[in-house]
Amino acid sequence: MLKQEQSKNLTPEEIQIRDWTQGKERNIRALLGSLHNVLWEGSDRWNQPSMGDLLTPVQIKKQYRKAILVAHPDKLTADSPHLLLAQMVFAELNEAYNKYQNDPSTL
Repeated sequence: MLKQEQSKNLTPEEIQIRDWTQGKERNIRALLGSLHNVLWEGSDRWNQPSMGDLLTPVQIKKQYRKAILVAHPDKLTADSPHLLLAQMVFAELNEAYNKYQNDPSTL
């Protein structure tokens, strides 16, 4: 019920981002591991990593960079219907990765 109340004032993109990040706020491994849940159709450049692909800092950095290539707003045209979602995904991934870089032990 509370979720429906909160959803009334949100855009569809904000709802998607909220649902994607809920429970995994600023956790880069969890966000990368579930990125396929928020990406739009046609973003087939993203190959979903397994959790085994997100164990070491080198693996996390590699998958983060791949995700940024897919979700970067500059890779979409200005009239793309996915531009707002791409901006929001990009921001969430950047914030989570910056937090991880500042304190890798937070995972």
